[in-house]
Amino acid sequence: MENKLPDMRAWIYDALCAVILKGTYSNLYLKDHLDELPENQRPLATRIFYGTIQNWGLCDYVISKHTDRTPDPKIRILLAMTIYQIIFLKKIPDYAAVDAAVKLAHKRFRKASGYVNGVLRSVLRDKVKLPSDTLERLSVRYSIPLWLIRLWENHYGLEKAEQMAKTSNAVLPVYVRRNPRRIGEEEFFADPEIEQMDADMGRFTGSSAARHPFYRQGRMSVQDPGSFEIVKFLDVQDGESVLDVCAAPGTKSMAIAERLDSGAVDASDVHEHRVELIKTDARRLHLKNVHASVRDARDLSDAGLYDRILCDVPCTGYGVLARKPDIKLKLKPETLDSLLPLQAEILEEAAAHLKPDGKLVYSTCTLDRKENEKQVEKFLDSHPDWQLEEEQTVFPDETRNGFYMARLSRREQSKAADDGMKQIVQPEE
Repeated sequence: MENKLPDMRAWIYDALCAVILKGTYSNLYLKDHLDELPENQRPLATRIFYGTIQNWGLCDYVISKHTDRTPDPKIRILLAMTIYQIIFLKKIPDYAAVDAAVKLAHKRFRKASGYVNGVLRSVLRDKVKLPSDTLERLSVRYSIPLWLIRLWENHYGLEKAEQMAKTSNAVLPVYVRRNPRRIGEEEFFADPEIEQMDADMGRFTGSSAARHPFYRQGRMSVQDPGSFEIVKFLDVQDGESVLDVCAAPGTKSMAIAERLDSGAVDASDVHEHRVELIKTDARRLHLKNVHASVRDARDLSDAGLYDRILCDVPCTGYGVLARKPDIKLKLKPETLDSLLPLQAEILEEAAAHLKPDGKLVYSTCTLDRKENEKQVEKFLDSHPDWQLEEEQTVFPDETRNGFYMARLSRREQSKAADDGMKQIVQPEE
């Protein structure tokens, strides 16, 4: 007897329940379950799945305007995924989306099918108006909490706040990074599924980068262009030693190591299971110069001195909402500043392991001046022998995520003092 294929909308509904009610990561759920659907259904299922998560706030707002009572959490998910289709997927007839939802409600809840039908018919009849206030309208339209919209407007201005809110719902392209140790530029970009951006990066147009032969052979990796900018910003020179203190899953560590003929990358993370991800990727890419270890970035007492250090610290992730829409489901104002002490502690500890002529890059994937510029300013205020060489904010757009990066080094006078100390303590031959 053949296995019966799952109904696509039932599959999407179960997937959303796993993410919204159980806290499963959306990308991991797709990785483990997407192949349960026929291949021709996967793109649409993925779009509805991610689209509902990205637009959860808007869909919930619409629900609140068409019902007098708060629906059961599971029924709310069914309503939200259908409202997403009604608002955004014009190729799906409204009646078809509603009919599928009512049938699914009848199968799963029975008595609730009439309620689901009534709410959705009301949505079709009466269009919901967005708030007239500019910031409130942005909050509802792009499913960003009002407190975060206000923070962005205060830190970066209204135009940037609107850009960041809008691009949080963007369907970003998939980009792949060439491994120069395994494949040449000409051969890599001759592949019809890879559109060249520069010598290292290309836009992947195929169905699955992870299933592409280049990926399996260790010739390419998936990486956002903004993330790769941080690698270039670190400006590692051949033969140098590099420490990546919050490295997992290892994307930046691998990009650095691929570009070193000599020299090595020490990639560490506090979680053992995530260090295994680093080791696995290093093996896939055939990189012998990556040394992965379990290490708390707040205590690097067993580490030596390095030419380059990357502090890509834990952050609120406001710059990567398009690729990690789950973050939108967990945004709370009380957690806004919760990571500031940890970030400062990691930067402080890492700085103690930089060689006198070395360079340290502090980076985040968030857009919050307190986690970015203010964190660096605080460090420099307490370390007058250090200087800011350069800082950049990469704002998210329709092609990439958002990041912040600051390159720090010791001042010349401090370097001279360190060199003098080394001469003083150097043992006699």
